Amino acid sequence: MCGILGAVNNKFGDEALDLIKHRGPDDSKIVNLEIGDNSITFGHRRLSIQDLTDAGQQPMYDASKRFLIIFNGEIYNHLELREELSEVEFNGHSDTETIVNYIAKFGIESIDKFNGIFGLALLDIEQQIIYLARDRFGVKPLYFMQDNTFVFSSEIKPILKIVDSYQINLEGLNSYFTLRYNPSSSTMYHTISKVKPGEVLSYNLEKESLSMLFNINKKFIGNIRIDKSKSEAYWIDRLSEKFEEAVARQMLSDVEVGSFLSGGLDSALITSIASKYSNGKIKTFCIGFQGATAEEDEILEARRSAELLGTDHYDVIVNPKEYMKNMEKALYINEEPNGTDSTLAQYQISELASKHVKVMLAGQGADEIFMGYARYGAETKREKYLPLIKVANLVKPLFSHPKFHKLQRGLYALGEKDEYRRLEKIYTVFTEDERKKLLKNIYRVQESELRDTYDFIPKEIDSSDKMSILDTYTWLSDELLMYGDKTTMATSVEMRVPFLDNEFVETVHKIPTHFKIKNGRHKYILRKMAENILPNEIIYRPKKGFSMPSLKWFQEDLNDDIMELLNSDDSLITEFIDRGEIEKLILKYRDKRENDERKIVLLMSIEYQLRLLNKRFKL
Repeated sequence: MCGILGAVNNKFGDEALDLIKHRGPDDSKIVNLEIGDNSITFGHRRLSIQDLTDAGQQPMYDASKRFLIIFNGEIYNHLELREELSEVEFNGHSDTETIVNYIAKFGIESIDKFNGIFGLALLDIEQQIIYLARDRFGVKPLYFMQDNTFVFSSEIKPILKIVDSYQINLEGLNSYFTLRYNPSSSTMYHTISKVKPGEVLSYNLEKESLSMLFNINKKFIGNIRIDKSKSEAYWIDRLSEKFEEAVARQMLSDVEVGSFLSGGLDSALITSIASKYSNGKIKTFCIGFQGATAEEDEILEARRSAELLGTDHYDVIVNPKEYMKNMEKALYINEEPNGTDSTLAQYQISELASKHVKVMLAGQGADEIFMGYARYGAETKREKYLPLIKVANLVKPLFSHPKFHKLQRGLYALGEKDEYRRLEKIYTVFTEDERKKLLKNIYRVQESELRDTYDFIPKEIDSSDKMSILDTYTWLSDELLMYGDKTTMATSVEMRVPFLDNEFVETVHKIPTHFKIKNGRHKYILRKMAENILPNEIIYRPKKGFSMPSLKWFQEDLNDDIMELLNSDDSLITEFIDRGEIEKLILKYRDKRENDERKIVLLMSIEYQLRLLNKRFKL
């Protein structure tokens, strides 16, 4: 896992590359090439995971010296791919050397054979083309700018350093207030874009033109077919086999691998299987929160899981003041606003893990592919309960109390007839009426880029499966995995996600909804599979995750701090957001008339990003 940076006709040095030193503290290298009338600069920061020798150093040429690659990620099946390259005399055993030679032999289209996580740039010297590519699930970020120049990087900061100009993307701000994140390819910046999950872009040096070559996911998602012919027992056996293979693949490393361990099912499953492939006791890590209720905090359950699984366990407890103190740093790391308070939690637990290991296994993806969230159950029952939904919408004032905010969101979405609009509305943080009041002059009516992925999905698939697929290739990629990658890499830790192994996900996509949600039990088939691996005490615990007591902190401990941050003469967010509406919202929290913590997290996130921009991302 590393950091990459490249530019055309815009040479950079160590000062720009070192802005992503945290992604690769072990080594760095810059290569400059003159091709025709163009100057190409490729830079790489290395976190040594596979092949710790100089043979793994990047930028790296293929054996013919026609292709030059900078690569961030891990290809778990690279040894299998290497078997197809018997004519190549390899210098080492890194996955980078495998894939640059694999593409050299089979073409850029062969990238769909890579089972792993990656963001890469490949220069074809002969054809004078630079390819940019991102993995299917968007685990690894990759940004680019084409505005009188072409620059690309694992993170935004080096691009802003090289170009030294930016313009806020007002359409992007509208997306944040709707979805709490910005779907690829959009970002907060008008001229900076994200490569979409599964996308391969082609930049022609002679023509100075950028085009989308293909998207792996168009074929991958388009070929999803639900298999209703198989029994529950069949799927349990199949999942057991495929998940063990996935975890075993992701243990591939020349350094020690640890695991995040909450008190829940997903991380315990990973940890249990990973322990079989670990040389000693696997190290596990969890986080807790001061003032959290038993329903929010699972540090005790995590300790119990560690005891049952026999791990070497570490944890840390965070208090409200630490939250505010570290919030700016966490958002500096994240680079893009979001409405998820877990960003800070992920950073702090990664910081703890970094003192012990270089690679961490995480459970992201399980809730999306196995329908772990309540919204999937609500969608499966929509037709049945549509008459009640219509009645409830007629008597909305009865549900105006803050404690009903999740029900209010559900009614807002489920009452929508158009399937795509309904799936989009379920993410809503601020409703359309709320956005009009908050955003005023910059309010936009727009269609989000979720539509592109939605259109990949076969029309015959039912709406709950469509929601699951849409989550997996959009929200998961651009919010959860985005902050997961950046917070771990900020501490020089590589995060791997076994639930998003290509072969495993292909299997899960075939499983009918009634095996994912059964008798009101979400992730039913995964739990049944886990019965062969874990004690029921872990499998059937209520879900918590890294739940922070944010709402309590925003209503009590931190309310004055938030008012000062968002509603003072120094607040930058008031350039875009109505100051009076901000004050009303904060007072609603103080009076306990607002129970959706995401709204304040999102506003704080945008404010901190604007402040960091003013300082050119210097803390």
